[in-house]
Amino acid sequence: MTLRSTISRFLKDRDGAVLPFVGVVSIALIGATGFGIDAARLMLLHSSLQRSIDAGALSTVARLDTKTIETQLRKFTVANFDEGQIEATLDSLTWTISSDNKTLTVNASASAPATVMKILGVQTISTSATSVIERSTGGLELALVLDNTGSMKGTPLTSLKTAANTLVEILYGDKAVAENLYVGIVPFSQTVNVGKAHTGWLKSGSLGALDWGTTSWGGCVEAQSVAADDMSDAVPSDKPIKPYYWRDGTDNNWISVSNGTKNYAKDLGTSLGPNKNCPAEVTRMTPEKAKVVSAIAAMTAVGNTHINFGAVWGWRMLSPKWRGLWGGDMTTYKLPLDYNTNNMSKAAVIMTDGENTMTSDVYTAYGWLADKKLGTSNQSSAQDELDNRLSKVCTAMKNAGVIVYTIAFNGPNLKTQDLLKGCASQNAFFFNSPTSAALQSAFKEIGDSLSNLRVSR
Repeated sequence: MTLRSTISRFLKDRDGAVLPFVGVVSIALIGATGFGIDAARLMLLHSSLQRSIDAGALSTVARLDTKTIETQLRKFTVANFDEGQIEATLDSLTWTISSDNKTLTVNASASAPATVMKILGVQTISTSATSVIERSTGGLELALVLDNTGSMKGTPLTSLKTAANTLVEILYGDKAVAENLYVGIVPFSQTVNVGKAHTGWLKSGSLGALDWGTTSWGGCVEAQSVAADDMSDAVPSDKPIKPYYWRDGTDNNWISVSNGTKNYAKDLGTSLGPNKNCPAEVTRMTPEKAKVVSAIAAMTAVGNTHINFGAVWGWRMLSPKWRGLWGGDMTTYKLPLDYNTNNMSKAAVIMTDGENTMTSDVYTAYGWLADKKLGTSNQSSAQDELDNRLSKVCTAMKNAGVIVYTIAFNGPNLKTQDLLKGCASQNAFFFNSPTSAALQSAFKEIGDSLSNLRVSR
C-alpha cells in the first residue's frame, strides 16, 4: 500500500478515527522540526562554550597561580563566550589543578532557551565542555612595540617602564639568560630607529646625498613610498629604505647660514634636525634579561604618533624573512625562526597612549603632510590612512601566526580603542588601561598569558 493511498483512505474514513491520527502526526512533525532547529542551536552553544573555556584557560594559567586563576579564568572565559546569538547563559565554571601543579582542567556548562521544542514542554537546551591545559616546554619570540611619543613624557613613560619590567620579570623570573625565550623592544614615535649599524638596508647613495652637519644618521628610517610595501615584511634587499632626515627649516634651525657659510648648531641629538624626534634604538630579540631591562630604561619620549609604523617594524623583527639581517643575538640564535616551528610561538604587544597623528608642521616617516605620501594633504584623511594601515598590518601578522596583544593607555579616543581591539588576536587580548595602575595590571596579565601553552584535548 502506497503513502498516497493510505492518506486517501484516512481522508475517506467516516468513523472519526482520522482526527486523532492527524493530531499525532502533526505533533510528530512539530517535534521533528523543533528538534532540528534546537539541535542546531545546541551545536552553536557547545562550540561557543568550548572555544571560550579553551581561550580562557590559555590566557590565564601560565603560572597556574591558585590565588588569581579563578578571577582571570572567569574574566577571559566570559570575554570570549558569545551569548548574543541565542541568548545563552554561562551556568557554571570550575577548575582543578593536578598534583604536580602543571595541568589545569576546566569544566563549564551553559544553557539557552529552547525555541520550537517549547511546544513539547522542553524549555531549555544545555551543554557542558571540558578543557585540559598543560604547561609545555616550548618557547617564545616576543616583540614589545611601545609608544615613545612626546605625550608619554614624565609620569606616563615612567609607568610604562615599570609595567614593561613587570612583564619581563614574569617571563624571565630569576634567569639571567632564558631558554627558548627571545624578547625585543621596538620603541616608536613618528618613526622607528632600526640602528645606525644597518646602513646596508638603505637605498644606495641616500646617506651621502644628505648634509648631516656635525652629526650623523641617527638610525631612524622613513616609510616605503608604496603603500603595500609599507604594510609588508619585505626585506631591504628587495625594498631598500630611505634614512629619516628632518632637514633645516622653521622651528628646526639646526643649520644657520651667515655670509654663505654654514655654522652648525652644537646641540643636535633628537631636539633638532636632522634626527629630530628619532626615538631610542630598537633592541633586537635576545634571551638575556639584562639587555631587555636596559632597553626599557633607555626609552625616551619624543615626537608624534604612528602606531602602524611601530607595528610593521615589530612584525619585521618577528618575520623569518629577516633571519640573518638583524645581527646580534638574533644571528647567534638564527632568529626569527620559521612560523609554526614546533613548540615555539611568536607574539607582539602593541601599546599606545594616543591616536595616530599627522600634522602639517611635523616631519615624519611619511615626510611632510603636504608631500601627500599618505595619498592626501588633508590631516584627518591622512590619519585615517594611518589607522587603515595599522589594521592591515595587524591582520597580516595574525594571518602569519603572530599572537597580537594591544593596550590603550591613558584614554585614546573610542575610534583608536576599537582599532586596537580589532588589532588584537581576540577580544580578551585587548586591554583598555586608562590609568597607570591599569597599565601595570595589563602588562601583568599579558605576561601571565605569554607562556607557550596548548590545549591537550
